[in-house]
Amino acid sequence: MQIITSDNKWLSIIINNRAVQHLSYWIIFVLFFAYAWGTYDANYLKTIKVELINLPVKILLVYSVIYYLYPKFLFNRKIWLFLFFFVIFVSLAAVLQRITDNLIIVEYFFPNWEKAPTFSFSQIVRSAVNLGSVLVLPMTVKIMEYLAMVQQNEQILAKEKVEAELSFLKNQVQPHFLFNTLNSLYSLILKKSDQSLDVVLKLSELLRYMLYETNSTQVDLPKEIDCIKSYLDLEKIRYSNRIDLSLNIWGDINTNRIAPMIILPFLENAFKHSTKGFDGQAWITIEIGIKNKDLILKIENSIPNSSSDQDSIVGGIGLQNVKRRLSLIYPKRHDLKIERTEETYCVHLNLEL
Repeated sequence: MQIITSDNKWLSIIINNRAVQHLSYWIIFVLFFAYAWGTYDANYLKTIKVELINLPVKILLVYSVIYYLYPKFLFNRKIWLFLFFFVIFVSLAAVLQRITDNLIIVEYFFPNWEKAPTFSFSQIVRSAVNLGSVLVLPMTVKIMEYLAMVQQNEQILAKEKVEAELSFLKNQVQPHFLFNTLNSLYSLILKKSDQSLDVVLKLSELLRYMLYETNSTQVDLPKEIDCIKSYLDLEKIRYSNRIDLSLNIWGDINTNRIAPMIILPFLENAFKHSTKGFDGQAWITIEIGIKNKDLILKIENSIPNSSSDQDSIVGGIGLQNVKRRLSLIYPKRHDLKIERTEETYCVHLNLEL
């Protein structure tokens, strides 16, 4: 429970209300310089009046710079135009300051002072320098606000770009997988196989997962593994006795989450290339485990004893896709190693969940 005191309430209003912030700044500014100049003759009331008389010129200068010159020139990187008009604005303000000083301040508050020429160059420069004291803080704050806004916008754009790319990559995976599964179903139907009903059932489970679960950035690891098991069941039906399949799952998978459809492209790649152009008994071994909050994935498969297909095995679109997704979702949190020999192809993935 948070107790809100009256002091906290006023502080909250000052912090969150821009108009109150500006008003507070000008009040502090007037009081500070009134005190600084008032120590000369200990007449603080008089110096407060003097500062209030000079205040309109200072306010006009400050807001002209930060709300006109900044957005029109400086923030559009027109540095020289900004400097040119900045000098003009400060010079005009200094002239107005000199007129105010001679016609009002010296006349009514310091009648014994000798008036300096109103349009004396040295006096105008002196007034311009004095006006600089009121510009420093607002200009600095405005630049810091602008830089913070630019950085925030860049972060938002970068995030949106990554999300768009991830969505594109994930949407590539799903149609590719669905196309392969439908091909399997088509071949079973041509054979008038009773297994076609099992394929439809498994396919509906996979589609349900893809449609309703994979829209999230993270899914429960058990759900992802169930998807993998359904996929493996489909492939068993598709390849029948032509492939030996081994799946080993170990560790505490129930308390972890993972980005959806990360493992599946590696499995598709293994099935595709373990059977392509291979007349013997193909095999695939799959190991999925959890160790110290890291996912350990190892997929090893047989490959045809031919080097002609090596480039497609190592650099296929599916693998390029998943590599890119890993770099976007798990930057510096994954280690992917792919090894190929004359007879085997092996994927090692360590993923920090």
